[in-house]
Amino acid sequence: MKRITVSPAKPVGSSSYILSLALSLLVFLLLPASIARGEWVVPKPFADKLNALSHEQRSFITSGDAVKFIPERQLEHELASRSPESLEKLINDLMGIARQMSYSPERDMGAAPLNLKTKNFVWALRTPPALRDDKREAGPFSVHRYLHPKSGVPTFGGAKVAIWPEDLIAGNVDVAIVGVPNNMSSGRRDAGRAPNQMRALNTIATPDIQSLIKPFEILSVVDYGDIYFDWISIERTVDHVVEMIAETAGTGAIPMIVGGDTSMLYPGVKGVAKMHGAGSFGLLHFSAHPDAERFEDHTVSDRQAMYLLLEEGIVNGGDTIQVGLRGPDVDVETLQWLQDKGVFYHTMAEIQRRGFSKVLKRVRKEVDRGPEAFFVSIDVSALAPAEMIAAGRLQAMGLGIEQVTQTVRYVCAAKEIVGFEITDLAPMLDYSRLSVTHANAVLNACLVGIAVRKAGHKPNYVHPLSLDHGQR
Repeated sequence: MKRITVSPAKPVGSSSYILSLALSLLVFLLLPASIARGEWVVPKPFADKLNALSHEQRSFITSGDAVKFIPERQLEHELASRSPESLEKLINDLMGIARQMSYSPERDMGAAPLNLKTKNFVWALRTPPALRDDKREAGPFSVHRYLHPKSGVPTFGGAKVAIWPEDLIAGNVDVAIVGVPNNMSSGRRDAGRAPNQMRALNTIATPDIQSLIKPFEILSVVDYGDIYFDWISIERTVDHVVEMIAETAGTGAIPMIVGGDTSMLYPGVKGVAKMHGAGSFGLLHFSAHPDAERFEDHTVSDRQAMYLLLEEGIVNGGDTIQVGLRGPDVDVETLQWLQDKGVFYHTMAEIQRRGFSKVLKRVRKEVDRGPEAFFVSIDVSALAPAEMIAAGRLQAMGLGIEQVTQTVRYVCAAKEIVGFEITDLAPMLDYSRLSVTHANAVLNACLVGIAVRKAGHKPNYVHPLSLDHGQR
């Protein structure tokens, strides 16, 4: 709420000015709570000037639309100081600006036009069966020269490669790691290089220090290549990613998506829902950003991903958990919207006040009470910059790598995982490769959790040899 200021008509110290100021202060103290909700109530001293305006002009002011184009204090000053004729002209000018800023079908494109004469319109057309090499039997295959995958084509964790759905089925694949190197949304751009950088740094499939399990010995894991996308249109990319993820999930394999920017959270989850059913699984989302933007002119971006998932009923608010929220996108209206949707959100304010261990227990309870199946999503901005400098949408403070991996490992061991995604890694911003190392550690934490569950252990299982040296 802002204090109302009135330009003095007489020098400071005059009795009429002091009386006017006192009246303004009284009006300010008695203003209704509607102001806190974004409405703008005109102070009583300005009512006469407002009555001289047309109904449309008055509505423009009282609805709060005017303060979108002129600061509240400035508007109060203009109401106090302008003549009726000058005020009317000002309001007309502001209304003209509002009309120019709004969408007009006569002036603005509802969608970006495409070249209908292009010879490559169906850019995501896959190779037809007649042109495939039919000499090999279906199933995962190695692209490495040596017995141990230290040379050859880089893959996630040195995994074998699969190309077609029949490869996943024939290999009884548990996890298919697939890159979606989209780089079209907001933030510091380099997310398109993340999949290959995570492949090149072979720190996936490392043994788990708690259970001593090697995930690739328990699970059948493949590198499923990258999904092609339109380089300049997220909108055209979405449907193809949905189709590809649904197809992957339909084989029984868990799609583990490596982005790319966080706009791909929407088609990733939607693709899984196309196979498993909307609202049939929970969503655990680590991010600095709620991604619940509701008023921007774009319809698909990293800033709208969570909004679209909730608004379209792809996931239920009561089955959605967000951890690590902070930064300029976290405001009263957004948190209220998430609360109204039933989302379990955890801000850095809660983590700082209560301590991470208490918040982690709360998150675990929310997961345990949730659906049997979960999709786990990591926007690397959830991590503190000291441990993830290469976040595309960097925010100060944040979680530690151990806190994120510990939670991810637990959830992936406690629940049936129907999908996983890590996004917003911009490798060019961190030449030390620490950020890529930590991104791989988060992905590996989920692989370990899935392996722990498949091996029949409890989520918190620790191998006795790892916990105690046994010497007395």
